[in-house]
Amino acid sequence: MSDQKGGLQLLPETRRRVDIKVPGENKFLFSGAAVLAAVFVLFLGLNFYSSFLTKKIASIDNDLMILEKQRDKKNEESLLLLDKQLALISQLLNDHIFWSRGLAKVESLLQNQIQFESFSASTIDGKFSFKALAANYAVVARQIASFISDGAIKDVSLNNVNTLTNGKLEFNMKLDLDKNKFLKQQDTK
Repeated sequence: MSDQKGGLQLLPETRRRVDIKVPGENKFLFSGAAVLAAVFVLFLGLNFYSSFLTKKIASIDNDLMILEKQRDKKNEESLLLLDKQLALISQLLNDHIFWSRGLAKVESLLQNQIQFESFSASTIDGKFSFKALAANYAVVARQIASFISDGAIKDVSLNNVNTLTNGKLEFNMKLDLDKNKFLKQQDTK
C-alpha cells in the first residue's frame, strides 16, 4: 500500500532487501574446510610413512637374504650337535660322584686312635662300611659322635664289637650317606 499525500509517494513500491552480514555465519564452512585439510594432510603423512616402512622392510629383507647366503649350514649343524653333546657331558659331570672327596671327608671325621682293617662302599645304596680297631670304647663313642655331627652322614650303625687279646676293640661300622652331600661336587658359585 502506498502512502500518498497530495499525489506524492514517499516510499517506493518495491522494497529492496537489505542483507546484514553477521560474523560467524560461515563457521561451518571454514570448520569443514579445516577438517578436510587435516584429513588430506593425515592421508599424505600416512601414505608417506607407509612407503617409508615398505622401503625399510624391503631393505631388511634384502639384508636377510645376504646373511642367508653367507650361512654355512654344515657348520651350523656341527655346532648344534656339539652343543647337544656338551649338554650331555655337563649333565654327566654334574651327576659325577667324587669318591676321593668322600674318602677325604671320612678321613677328616676319623678319630686318631682308629685304624681301618678294611672298608667297602656302594654308590647305589649310599653305604660306607668298614672294619676297624680302636683303643677303647670311649674312642668308638667319639667316632660315632663325629660321624653323626656331619650332615652328609644320615645314620651310623655299630656292629660286632670284639675285644682282642692285645686290649684293642675290633668293630664293624656302617654309614648311611646322603649321596648329594657326600659324593657330589658342591656348587661354589
